[in-house]
Amino acid sequence: MSGADQLKGLRVLDLATIAAGHRATGLLADYGADVITVEPREGDARRRYPAEFAASHRGKRSIALDLDTDRAVVHDLVRSVDVVVESFGPGGADDRGLGFADLLLLNPAIVLCSITGGGTEGAYAGLPAHEGLVNAAVGTMAEQLGHREGPIWMGLPIATVGAAYLATIATLAALYRRAADGQPRHVETSLLDGALAGMSMYWGDAESDPQAHREGTIAIRSTGGPTTGRLVAGAFRCSDGRYIGIATSAVGAFGRLMGVLGLADAFPPDTSGREMFVPITPEQRRVILEDVPAAFLTDTCEVWEKRLVEADVCGIPWLPPTEVFDDPQVRWNGGIVTVDDPELGPIEQAGRQVTFNGHKHLPVDPAPRFDQQAEEIRGELARPRVEFLVGKGAVDDRALLADLKILDVGAYLAGPYSSRLLADLGAVVVKVETPQGDPLRGVPRMFRAAQANKRSAAVDLKDPRSRDMLTHLVTWADAVHHNMRPGVAERLGVDDASLRAIRPDLVYGYAPGWGSSGPSARRQSLEPHQSGHCGCSHEVAGQYNEPLYSICNSDAGNGMLGAVAMLTALLARERTGQGQSYENSHIGASLMIVSHIARMVGGEMVGGARLDVMQFGVGPLERLYETADGWICLVAVTDAEIDAVARAFGVDIREDARFATWDGRAAQADELADILGAAVSRMRTADIISVASREGAPIVEPVPFNNITFMRDPANLETGRVSDSFQATYGRVREVAHLVRTPGLTRVPHRVAPLVGEHTVATLRNAGYTEDRIAGLLRDGTAVDGGHTAESPAAVR
Repeated sequence: MSGADQLKGLRVLDLATIAAGHRATGLLADYGADVITVEPREGDARRRYPAEFAASHRGKRSIALDLDTDRAVVHDLVRSVDVVVESFGPGGADDRGLGFADLLLLNPAIVLCSITGGGTEGAYAGLPAHEGLVNAAVGTMAEQLGHREGPIWMGLPIATVGAAYLATIATLAALYRRAADGQPRHVETSLLDGALAGMSMYWGDAESDPQAHREGTIAIRSTGGPTTGRLVAGAFRCSDGRYIGIATSAVGAFGRLMGVLGLADAFPPDTSGREMFVPITPEQRRVILEDVPAAFLTDTCEVWEKRLVEADVCGIPWLPPTEVFDDPQVRWNGGIVTVDDPELGPIEQAGRQVTFNGHKHLPVDPAPRFDQQAEEIRGELARPRVEFLVGKGAVDDRALLADLKILDVGAYLAGPYSSRLLADLGAVVVKVETPQGDPLRGVPRMFRAAQANKRSAAVDLKDPRSRDMLTHLVTWADAVHHNMRPGVAERLGVDDASLRAIRPDLVYGYAPGWGSSGPSARRQSLEPHQSGHCGCSHEVAGQYNEPLYSICNSDAGNGMLGAVAMLTALLARERTGQGQSYENSHIGASLMIVSHIARMVGGEMVGGARLDVMQFGVGPLERLYETADGWICLVAVTDAEIDAVARAFGVDIREDARFATWDGRAAQADELADILGAAVSRMRTADIISVASREGAPIVEPVPFNNITFMRDPANLETGRVSDSFQATYGRVREVAHLVRTPGLTRVPHRVAPLVGEHTVATLRNAGYTEDRIAGLLRDGTAVDGGHTAESPAAVR
């Protein structure tokens, strides 16, 4: 089986009109699904962004239809597919006769995935599905660093990327459940949920969190470092004007960095293995904040990168978009493909970023021309339909993945967030960590985000006495995944070959930093530096500006990509009966964030650097404007939305010959922005919001730092997006919870991340260990008991 046919036989109808829907169905197409995209008679509006369209529609087929006058064809298409993806907004599909109840009459095994702006209930339900409006409403514009005071327009589509992943995860989970019980499902997510997926690693509200921050804020610097411990984390300007990202959180990395920089004399050697927690003197603080940046200015980025790699310190250049296409490791991974796009011609773009069963460097088909396959698609409608994985098992209202069992032997965030997302949908996840605990426990908010709803068994896998437990868990699990550096899993005996000898049909997932092999495979990989390497830090900074930390990065991104990969592999196993292996790298997930940016064969970037120098927006009708007493965010895409904005401010837009067309507005962008800016500046924010509500204009007020407010809003607790729990260490904990809704199924009760070894004893008992054996492991520190004696989930299955 090649890496491009994991979803062979799956048929998908893409009725979405937003980028999140197209990205989601694009992921399905990348791994073998037959995706039919329905375009309106005038063509998909997203074709205005040819690089984005080329990436999100590659391998799909296009047919142009009017959903009203061509209803019979649309119904025939629904009968012929397994999945329908739509973005008509709350009630919009029902109004068009394409709601879930309508589809069931046509196809009793259909999976419907709906993507909205802010969900179908709660305070955000009426929010239009526009990236900018969602970021303004949820508060990401307040969190993103800028070259001025906020709010800052998000230069990357954090909500779109997140929603696309969540929609894909939900769809694949529904198909996995359908393979067992044959039942149709309706799953729903939103751009709001997508933004929260990206923010979940930063946000949270715990009574006794030792890293509690000011209300709603995140403390992240683009350069420099902390002031209380031996840690350097940031990006530094080099003599050639380029920036290199540095992180010394690995054991011994701080000392090695100081040696490379010639500053070791300022810091006596430390052998505790916990350098970042060693207090520093005022003079050492000055060295970190002044001498370290000055040292990097003495040589080029290329020279520093070479020195740091040799010293095993995380040092990763922050590159402009598409420069990473030439990185030897990216090429080794097969992460860049060349396609002959019908609009742009030959281009390079980010390719498939998950490798299945070792297959990479696989070709891709370009995006279709408008209505290109209409005749072919119509001709297929009369043929008998071949169903994709429709089982006949028992039907109940449990969560989608209630029968899925996962063994997680990873650490930090980018790997483990994969299984956390699946645990939210009902999967039982056992996390095996060292007796010292996952290193990310030192950053409680991020740890909780990655490990919620899991069980913890804290056992030293290097000790031969743990082997019986490992064998038990591997036999029990459907899937195993980790994100250790290359070679570590082999030393611990948890590599693919070792575990497949125990269970041949295992699904085995690996989320390395750079790749399992290749020239950079053994380099350290940390965020935000991988995303900075792929261009994210330049994209959020605005045109001509120096790069900045991007809150849209690949920690959460690789977690979501890994969840997609695991479910894809599980479906392939259901179809073939064969075990599966997959690999999704940190750098590959970073490329996915900027997959809407391509490069012409001559080297010209296409689709990037859209954010203006002031970080206001990407055009006069997708922009922040300053009011008489604050700010508004305006996003008007359709003619109706543009007309509503014109009425709200008493200006001519489409009636003005200069701005009558999309091309005209693009060509005269500054003039239109000046007209709107003058009108907005004379009005108070509250008055604008009132007028906008009356006229139906898509305008919101950007909220300030919103973490605590969002976490404590009862409406968000009601929708399940936020949980309110108690945990012995942190007291009352409110955090991001469920980001996918599955009507008619039981919502999984949210549990705060487990204590170290909270389920160790129960897990060992279920593996057949006697009380004496368990006592021996606990006595010599090979295992740690977190004090919880409840039955391990492994015993339930």
